[in-house]
Amino acid sequence: MDCDPAMTSLTHALSVDVEDWNNLVVLNRTGRIVPPQPAVVHNTERMLELFQAHGARATWFTLGEVADAYPALIRKLADAGQEIGVHGYHHHLVYTLTESAFREAIRRAKDALEQAGGQAVLGYRAPAFSIDARVPWALDVLAELGFRYDSSVFPFRGRRYGDPRAPLTLYARPTRHGPLMEVPLTVVDWGSRRLPCAGGGYLRHFPLAYTRWAMRAVERRRRPAVIYLHPYEIDEAYDADFLHQHLARHERRGFGRVRWLQYRGRSRTERKLRWLLGHYRFDGLARVFGLEAAPSPARVAASA
Repeated sequence: MDCDPAMTSLTHALSVDVEDWNNLVVLNRTGRIVPPQPAVVHNTERMLELFQAHGARATWFTLGEVADAYPALIRKLADAGQEIGVHGYHHHLVYTLTESAFREAIRRAKDALEQAGGQAVLGYRAPAFSIDARVPWALDVLAELGFRYDSSVFPFRGRRYGDPRAPLTLYARPTRHGPLMEVPLTVVDWGSRRLPCAGGGYLRHFPLAYTRWAMRAVERRRRPAVIYLHPYEIDEAYDADFLHQHLARHERRGFGRVRWLQYRGRSRTERKLRWLLGHYRFDGLARVFGLEAAPSPARVAASA
């Protein structure tokens, strides 16, 4: 393998937030829920094949609606030795939900994913990293439902999300039901600033040289990076017919900028991802940070 000079014995954490871009657009712009589309299956399978070609495993934080619509996809991920996590049921931001609605959505999603994948679910990531001071009960609910860890904190000052005071490495967060481990997304210190560099839009929009610099900086500090992606970020296709069908004319107002931001760089994402996979070792969050249950998560009886 053509290794980067900075490569060490570290194994980094790779994660994928599994959601369908088309139904996400409808939810964000109208509040209406439409079923996830087959594109989420195609893109997830394509990403899985890419990971497998490089011997990489990941944590796939998946919406419950995807598991219910395409249970065979979740089973395929589990059978490939990948870790399954929860990303919510629908892609509702946590701070838009009540505590009881959040509890029901996460319980429903966890059940759907465990039934489809046949493995215990240990981790959760909030849509758009939306656990913050507005929802002080969210971590209590996760611990109550049996999660071992959360990965919803981006430790920098962002416009829509982020906590610049959060630790940069794995830490325990107290809850009413015992400690819940937090696996923060990766940032790099640059003077007095923290710079996000953990995939997603930062991988799409920024040049590969930035990602290479960030990975070298993280490895010098002997910290495993936590990378995140979405399956649709390697998909250049645009389903105009679907969006026109589900969005009225006034609901499409201003959509051009959204489309530009979301599609910018998609044609280069796979090349950048191949570079990362070819230069570094990756595994799921639970294995990288030693958060697997003891003994290892068993197949749930209902799926046997």
